[in-house]
Amino acid sequence: MESRTRKKRIWASYRYCFARLVLQLWLYYEESLDNVTWVSGEDKAFGEELTQIMRRFLEESQEDGAKEAFERLKGLRDRIIGRVEILTAFSDCFQIYEYVLNRVERRFAAGKPSRHTPRELASLLVESMASMESPAERNGRLRDITAQLPVRFTRKKFYSMVMERLSSYGGLNRENVEDYLHMLKSSVMLKLPQGMEEERELYKQLECLCQAQYRNLEREDFDRCANALGEGTRLLSAKMDYYVSVQQMANDLYVLFLTDREKVTDAVEDMKFRSCTENILDALQAGDGELLGTNEIPREMEGIQESVIDLVMAAGAEKDPILDQVDRLVSGSLFMPAEAREACHQEADRQWLNREGEKLCEELEGLFTGMQKAVVRAVMAKVISSLPIVFRDSREVEEYICTSLESCTDAAEREASMELLENELT
Repeated sequence: MESRTRKKRIWASYRYCFARLVLQLWLYYEESLDNVTWVSGEDKAFGEELTQIMRRFLEESQEDGAKEAFERLKGLRDRIIGRVEILTAFSDCFQIYEYVLNRVERRFAAGKPSRHTPRELASLLVESMASMESPAERNGRLRDITAQLPVRFTRKKFYSMVMERLSSYGGLNRENVEDYLHMLKSSVMLKLPQGMEEERELYKQLECLCQAQYRNLEREDFDRCANALGEGTRLLSAKMDYYVSVQQMANDLYVLFLTDREKVTDAVEDMKFRSCTENILDALQAGDGELLGTNEIPREMEGIQESVIDLVMAAGAEKDPILDQVDRLVSGSLFMPAEAREACHQEADRQWLNREGEKLCEELEGLFTGMQKAVVRAVMAKVISSLPIVFRDSREVEEYICTSLESCTDAAEREASMELLENELT
């Protein structure tokens, strides 16, 4: 990259991330004053360690000290990613059990019957997809629809569908397919991370859902499961919001460490960034809601991000060890590694895909052993909706929807599925 252009991007990235860090830290400070009870001591420790590293960044002038603080930040960021993997696993599990509960709810609470026959509903859903402009939007809607359909496949048919759909990845980069398979296995409870039991409240709610007997569920049991799902989902959402906030600040601080020694910036503005950060950290440490009683700090940051964002996002054509990391850290993927792994250019050929597909089916068969039928169907639905779409035309899509609904002999489940699908039309 041309030296002058590179310097401009370094300078722009430093300003962009420092302004964003100040604003995010301000929000973090305001939220800390609400005395949120769901934040455990272990959760708080991540935020507290991050603010300590911020102070080190503001105070440290010696190269060795700055390097030590940067290494500490890297370790903290990796631990946050590990924590979020655990929370994501809970989210995936809750989605499986939400599918199950949605389909048994009508045993206990009669809803309005569907306004349409399965054929009519299938036709309307296909029409709604056809009206969408972009293929990505249509594909997303089709995935949402297939995720809500009743599942009445034999296991043999299901595994055949898995193998057929995976074959459509032939010729793609093998590493990308491996990433997809890892994500798929995680989302259907095949690859759960260690340490989930450490999230005691979430684990308690998940245990309630796992232990329920869905075939013979009584109203009292259903209410208990519904409450567990609701409480777990609310707690999970709050925790994820907290870690998104902390990770956003960690990413911005990471960029500041990367660019600090190479930046060329206005000394007055830089002092403003640093003094604002230090003032918020002092107020945060004191727990004083009056210490920053005005909106002066957010006003001082106004317009800075907007003035440099084009330079920050203007990726260069040449490889650059610092700016390549900056690009990853300012992207929308907060939890990706800061450094790209070495690229693999092996192709996902038919033989490799067959092996991977067979392994996936074997692992699913092991998961299904001893699992309740209602949960097996929920897992199957999640797998099918996650796999590549292989319908040839809209007529085939319509037939698939209609057949899935008509083959479901459980009236309560069919009506629940149709109600969820009708919501896709609104």
